[in-house]
Amino acid sequence: MNQLTSSPLLTLENVGIWYEQEEEPIVRDVSLTIDEGESLLVMGPSGCGKSTLAMLCARLIPQSVEAVVTGTVQYDDKLMQPGQIGYVFQDPDAQFCMLTVADEIAFGLENRGLDPDLMPDRIQYALQKAGLDVPFDALSAMFSGGMKQLLGIATALALDPALLIFDEPTANLDPLASSQIFTRIAALHQERKTMLVIEHKFQALLPYMDRVVVFDERGQIHRIGEPATVLVQEWDWLVDHGIVSPFMRNPFLPEPIVRLKQKTAALPKAKTGDTLLTLRDVVVKYGEHTVLDRLSLSVQEGEWLAIVGPNGAGKSTLLQVMAGLEKPFAGDILLTGKVVATMKPKDRFTMLAYCFQNPEYQFIFERVCDELANRFVGDEVPEEVTTLLQRFGLEKAAKESPFSLSQGQKRRLSVASMLRKEHDVYLLDEPTFGQDAKTMQAIIDQLAGRHQDGKTIIMTTHDMDLVMRYATRVVVLSEHHILYDGDQAGLFERPDLMKKAHLRADEQVDTAFLVTRQDHEVRKPSNRIKKTPLQRLHPSALFLTFLVATTMAMFASQLPQAIGLFIASLAVIFGIGQVSVFAFLKRFWPFFLLYILYFFTNIANIAPPPGTHVTHFLWYTLSVYGLIKGMTLSIRMLGSVLFGILLIDAVDFTDLVIGFCTDFFVPPQFAYGTMAGLRVVPLFSSEWKKLRQARQIRGVEKTSSFLRVITYALPILSQGIRMSERVAIAMEARGFVGVVTQSAKARTFYRRLKIHFDDYLFFVFLLFISFLCLSWL
Repeated sequence: MNQLTSSPLLTLENVGIWYEQEEEPIVRDVSLTIDEGESLLVMGPSGCGKSTLAMLCARLIPQSVEAVVTGTVQYDDKLMQPGQIGYVFQDPDAQFCMLTVADEIAFGLENRGLDPDLMPDRIQYALQKAGLDVPFDALSAMFSGGMKQLLGIATALALDPALLIFDEPTANLDPLASSQIFTRIAALHQERKTMLVIEHKFQALLPYMDRVVVFDERGQIHRIGEPATVLVQEWDWLVDHGIVSPFMRNPFLPEPIVRLKQKTAALPKAKTGDTLLTLRDVVVKYGEHTVLDRLSLSVQEGEWLAIVGPNGAGKSTLLQVMAGLEKPFAGDILLTGKVVATMKPKDRFTMLAYCFQNPEYQFIFERVCDELANRFVGDEVPEEVTTLLQRFGLEKAAKESPFSLSQGQKRRLSVASMLRKEHDVYLLDEPTFGQDAKTMQAIIDQLAGRHQDGKTIIMTTHDMDLVMRYATRVVVLSEHHILYDGDQAGLFERPDLMKKAHLRADEQVDTAFLVTRQDHEVRKPSNRIKKTPLQRLHPSALFLTFLVATTMAMFASQLPQAIGLFIASLAVIFGIGQVSVFAFLKRFWPFFLLYILYFFTNIANIAPPPGTHVTHFLWYTLSVYGLIKGMTLSIRMLGSVLFGILLIDAVDFTDLVIGFCTDFFVPPQFAYGTMAGLRVVPLFSSEWKKLRQARQIRGVEKTSSFLRVITYALPILSQGIRMSERVAIAMEARGFVGVVTQSAKARTFYRRLKIHFDDYLFFVFLLFISFLCLSWL
């Protein structure tokens, strides 16, 4: 253990934390100090407030996340500086504020004021230490949950902060990746980095933690002390409160594989029936990258099939293909002999239930009790819903929003909602992540009960102990193929295969990188992607050029002027923008429909001058004068819209934000705040898809497209707001606070943008053409 003599970095005295919707504090009467150079392990039941405490320590509560804090919280001056707290979120999808890997890691470095020349090496260092080998310009949205978690760890390590906070850093990682992260935490401990670690899989960390803080269910500290002392004296209490498994014999040593194989041999053989699910030569591609390559698999009735493998190997994709949620590039999927692609969603999801890896993807109601009832229940919660709430430890959260729960509670809610009704097969994507021993056992007991009733369970997991205790069959997926298909006893007799598939935590890593480019859609570096002349222009200069041209277009009062400006916009689109006719029609057809409506409205409502010949049609007065004026206004409007859409298509939003800050001196808070809102716009289509899938799975999908739009509008809007808020919180967690939000001079920028001669030339060219149209036509 470190001999700590430093002054406290952080002091909490009698701290309590309330969220607005809560009647009781989530954390109460907490007194705690964290000394410089100390490593602190936080343990406790799922939902006891560990993540809330972490957000308080990270200064996200109450500044970013609204909550009432009582008591005294004192931060060392070091922690008040931007980027001096590195925070790895519990939810992998909640910790990103940029689009690409390099921008994500660089954002915190920019807030620290690091020299941009040093950033590439720092980014590469962080990726290597986190075990993630991906291109700098890879899109994080394409990553698996485990890869997102590794990227989150890389962003924290890159900062080299005064305080590192890890909130369940290995919840979504395979055993080998988890071991690598634990090794990195051990190295940080030896470097005397100050750390607060929340982790259910804590055994490997015990030798590297100076103190353990144990919370009870009410959010109070039960015990603080050295790991050996606390765990020896409190072991029975930890077991009784479900923090550790009753099957765990020794908290300091891994369970011998020989003993595990003996347990496996004692398992009764499953009674299987007819073939339930068949995959034949299935190929799945994302762009040019192949995720599954000619994969064939059959699942029998009554099996408990565990799908395991490295992070990003395609396990979630395989599960989605089985459920008909992901359409394969090639191959067939049969459910009881019927082609899944031709089955109606209602028929398909009557037979099977599906649980997403991200619990939020399947939430369609705004209260927990409504989620479990699959309908709005009002103030009276049905008895069967109350039973489910109690069974999954959610009775105190019945009237809360599903999105406000802890990650572990969200997981239990998503599983419970899928177990509400009986199905023939249950597809579950990592059903036990983020759980303590008690809540994990509650989930598994429910699944085991369904399995004993003859139902089929298919799950992905990284928990090999769970696989050995319950699975009747294991499929190992890696490198686009099935490496192993058989019983668990046979798998554990193949240490070479387990090592290759990252299923053993006790193997030495023979490379610095654990996750490779096979694990996601590889995108070439941006400097190799051919850009159009328009895309090569400086984004701020392009914005200013289009803004001035659009403003000048508003002065087009004659039809020839409007037509001339419209032709100029088409010349830019097809010439400099190099947009194909097909892409143009596909992208802009909604605006042409709007243009027709706008055109007719102008014709019908523009009052002609006295003496003009008019024609009366219904309650409209039509005239040649109105026709000309209507065409002028409509074409003028359409040309302006085309410039705006072309701008959005041509510029990189990150470049545009940086340009606003550095060229137009827009405060970063406003520029990046705008980007936080705009960042979710491209995600609306994916959110629409997820919501539709969730409603199909739950059996409440509307068949009418019109009703679907009405039904989806509010949830999509609510999700957009939540996503924007999360982006803002992620930014603040990277040190985007204080003076760095007020002035671009207070921070640095990883991307360097310069205005060139071509930018001036295009500005002069477009303004000259606009001036000619207005003055000569």
